[in-house]
Amino acid sequence: MPFLHNAPERLGASLRTWAKDVQELQQQRRLRGTNKNRALQAGNVKLCFASYTVAGTDSKGDDKDNQDCLVTEVLRHEVEKAEPPLVCLAVMDGHGEHGGLAAAAAAQALPASILKGHSQDREPDQVLSEAFAAAHAALLSTPGLDCGASGCTATVALVVDDGLVVGNAGDCRCLVGRFESPTEVVTYELTNDHTPCLMHEANRVLAAGGRIAAYELNGRRLGPPRVWARKADTGPGLCITRSLGDLAAKRLGVTHVPELCSMPLTVDDRYLVLVSDGITEFLSSQQIMAKVHEWACVGNPPDEVARRLVLEARAQWKKHCGGGGGADSSNDSAGGGAIIDDCTAIVAFMVLDPEAEARAQAAMEARRSVAERSSGLFAGGPLPSAAGAGLGGSGGRRSSVTAIARRQRASARRREQRGLRQQGRHGKQRTWAQWAELQWKAVCAVLPWSLAARSKGRVMTV
Repeated sequence: MPFLHNAPERLGASLRTWAKDVQELQQQRRLRGTNKNRALQAGNVKLCFASYTVAGTDSKGDDKDNQDCLVTEVLRHEVEKAEPPLVCLAVMDGHGEHGGLAAAAAAQALPASILKGHSQDREPDQVLSEAFAAAHAALLSTPGLDCGASGCTATVALVVDDGLVVGNAGDCRCLVGRFESPTEVVTYELTNDHTPCLMHEANRVLAAGGRIAAYELNGRRLGPPRVWARKADTGPGLCITRSLGDLAAKRLGVTHVPELCSMPLTVDDRYLVLVSDGITEFLSSQQIMAKVHEWACVGNPPDEVARRLVLEARAQWKKHCGGGGGADSSNDSAGGGAIIDDCTAIVAFMVLDPEAEARAQAAMEARRSVAERSSGLFAGGPLPSAAGAGLGGSGGRRSSVTAIARRQRASARRREQRGLRQQGRHGKQRTWAQWAELQWKAVCAVLPWSLAARSKGRVMTV
């Protein structure tokens, strides 16, 4: 029968198409969830952050599978519930045939390991080092994931103890924007791009028996320096010297051990940005921070700033690698024949208020004192008379002990609600300007985001 001709092949193709559609739908739902603004206070640091990611395109303009993954998790101590939360922001960039699976596995393993170490009261740098080792082991043990020539880079930033602790393995970046004057923003690079261009990275590769050379085609050198086997003409060809996975490159000096950096936050730090190499390919660190400040100072929230940053990076790819289009294009995935890498950005606005935790502790003590005074009314003893309670003379209206306690509880609730409104934890978030007015009323006078002047900038590497 003709309709049964090649039926198994057609059925297999249909199932593969259906599975790809389901995967894309799940990814879109996940992106909609991560692109929402989230606001919280971690110790004395007030944060509002969001993320955005878009898959790249090939030379034909067709969308590729997005091999970037990101993490925006708020981790709370499993034992000491009163401890301030730990904010974990991370960007992973996969490479190789199974790079997307590797990045997804790392995105699951890293927060779980960090939470485990944080709950055991270990130092943040030790927690990060162990988390990278655990994530590397998780990639190797993931069923169906061949890490021989696949892996991912990872950059993780922890907001803890009024500071930043950053671990990096690869070429993603973590940037901090600090205002050293009302019109000058300084970009602090908390990560290095781990490539063979760095002397200490190249020395490690050469000492392990690797070879560093650009890819050659017909005698011409193309692209950046890469890591090769010394006595072989093929593989692994990595342009990075630190990554998770990549078993074939580990014997050549490529390591999963992260480079750590700690930075105490100051009252002048305002922006925290994590980006994948798709954004830094044609945008420098200072250009990225200048764009973030330019869009933030006119009232755009973090989700819109992250989206615009990704679109700007895609526009640069189209400009340099062919195709048209601009940063304001509404079609986020239009390839136009240009080769575009996956682009991912996490943008956080932050304010360090050194007295925030002390005020919260004082408010908690005040509420506890009111509760103890209220419970003392029911401890027994003679009922107070109206005159003794100061509620009127002998001929006045009497009030019961229950009514007195009810009024005190209502007064305590009003004071608590007043304090919540002053600290910005009351009301729905509608716009960035309204949210900032509610969240940071005490520090709005010093926020630099309302500045319309274009900032001068410098780049400093920590």
